[in-house]
Amino acid sequence: MDANMKAFTRTALAILVTSGACQPVLAMTEDGTSVADLMILTVDDEDDLVEAELKIEAWLDEGKRIALTGSSSILSILKPDGVYAWPATNTIVLDPADGLGVFGFDATDAAHRLAVLAGWTWAEAGDVDESAGRVPRSIEEPRRSFDVSFDLSAPSPSSVCRAFRRKLATTLFSHRLPMRDEMRAFASEIRRWCQYGNLSVHLAASPQFTLAPFRTTDEPRLSLVTEWALLRNDDPIEPKGTTFLFWVKTVSEGGGSGFGRREGTEAYFDAYRGGLRRLLDASIHSGWGPIAYDSLASAWPSNSSFPRTGNVQAFLCDGPQGPELFGCPRRPRLRSLYPADSFDGIVTVSQAERFIVGGTAQAGVSADNAGKITPSIGFTLNVVQAKTDTAQSQMQLVQTRSNTDTVFYRTTRWTPDIRAIYRWINARDHKGSLAQATPLAATLNPQYEIVWELPLQGNEGRNLSYNMIYEAGWNTCFNGTNCSTHVRPPDPTLQAKARVGWKDRITLMVPYD
Repeated sequence: MDANMKAFTRTALAILVTSGACQPVLAMTEDGTSVADLMILTVDDEDDLVEAELKIEAWLDEGKRIALTGSSSILSILKPDGVYAWPATNTIVLDPADGLGVFGFDATDAAHRLAVLAGWTWAEAGDVDESAGRVPRSIEEPRRSFDVSFDLSAPSPSSVCRAFRRKLATTLFSHRLPMRDEMRAFASEIRRWCQYGNLSVHLAASPQFTLAPFRTTDEPRLSLVTEWALLRNDDPIEPKGTTFLFWVKTVSEGGGSGFGRREGTEAYFDAYRGGLRRLLDASIHSGWGPIAYDSLASAWPSNSSFPRTGNVQAFLCDGPQGPELFGCPRRPRLRSLYPADSFDGIVTVSQAERFIVGGTAQAGVSADNAGKITPSIGFTLNVVQAKTDTAQSQMQLVQTRSNTDTVFYRTTRWTPDIRAIYRWINARDHKGSLAQATPLAATLNPQYEIVWELPLQGNEGRNLSYNMIYEAGWNTCFNGTNCSTHVRPPDPTLQAKARVGWKDRITLMVPYD
């Protein structure tokens, strides 16, 4: 939302408040004691939103952590300038310790909100790395420029801003403690270059919707946390060549994370009637722009799910008129996607992303209209995704595949290798649960990540939505390798395929420059 629109919205709300003067005016509530080191600001539609926004910007400038509570429509108006993402939730947490962390969740009530915030794991502001040998010249001199050259490795989006901040602090402040005003200016500039947050938080979540025309089921569960980070990249030669790297990654590790199921519903081989029951297939659809309604059957063609592998039609930007639709980004470029396609049960997954950063940092002082002198810090940096640190993981009896024929989204699928599963059963004369044979019989951790590059030119000042859709299929296979589709088999003891999903969205506000 640009400045003019925000001003118009505030004015309209002020008129509504004034016209309802007969109603009691509720003052906004500040709570700085319920949760240590956190300011909780509760805002109502009758509060002075201009005052609320000024408080938020002042607290961020001071480095305070903030939790905003209220209706999502009211909170959407309070987004501070320079914040690149804003969740559509009734609670938004801003953590300025490293760059800027932006997190959203829907609290069921005040008690639930306080319980979540009390258990929050906060970022810790990184220290200056004193192992570096370079000592910069004094920042107190009128204006100095420092060469910036470093590389960093980050295992997750939430850690990249910490590493980024630490390296830059070392460049500017190595072997001397910066003044408070200098750190305030430094933190403000870091926020312009690196922001991060959560996109998905699902804790043993039941399916949110059913994909027509398939049947519904309440058996699958999703236990997954997905993070995002947005890093600015300036072209050292072309001023209009600025781009943003957008990194999305699932960060849940180990057992019990990913696509799962209710306890006691493992997939099994039915030795009495023959065939496989309750076998999972999983997909992640990840991409830009508006998406179709859940109930629109044409968005989820019956041939776009196991045992077939056609594309979904849910992402409208990849439709016939897609690139011209409002809300579709200009010239997105896919930089990397993991896991890679599997071969012989081996899949390559991402361990960490490496970035090379080079450019200059300028430090000095500036004067405002009143003549007040304050520190001034600015960066001109080229941030390049250099290499992904990968590892090979064994995923038995599962085929992992991603499509390559779309522009605005990608689909990654984990599907059962039915023939291989039967060979495994026959080799062991096995009966019952298949949990020891394949993760699709119990829990599958996708270890998923995707990195996009988005040019500033053509996207400046736009609000762009990014969507994650998690899909689970619940399968019955019989007569060898035949598996049910949405049509129920003639045998009344066999079920038609079920297909359910979960989805999350974040809106990115691309800056004007």
